[in-house]
Amino acid sequence: MKSTLIKKTLAVLTLGLAATGAQASWDRHDHERQAAQQSRHFSQEIDARQDRQMARIEAGMRRGHLTRAEYHRLMQEQREIRAMERRFRADGRIDAREFRHLERALDVASRNIRDERHDRQARNGYGERRGFN
Repeated sequence: MKSTLIKKTLAVLTLGLAATGAQASWDRHDHERQAAQQSRHFSQEIDARQDRQMARIEAGMRRGHLTRAEYHRLMQEQREIRAMERRFRADGRIDAREFRHLERALDVASRNIRDERHDRQARNGYGERRGFN
């Protein structure tokens, strides 16, 4: 009778420890899945924002609001942000710190696009600068 009770107690303890280990494993996989999902969300948000900025730059060039030099400077800034994103993504994901860094760079780029498009410098149809409007 006493040995049966000990065997049952040991069996319950063993099952409890196994369940705890399985739970820890489950939590780790859940955390990894959430981190991967968050990284995908960050990447999509960054890419969408860069696409909108590129469209603003192209529109400014087509409408003559940007000089060729301004256009090239803004495009270089976009290339630098893309390179930064590639460096951050080299480990397979973008974490929250890297996302904030990219967001700040995109904020600066957005202000630069706005400033250059509204600085009253324009380009004429032949690509020569007319000066100020």
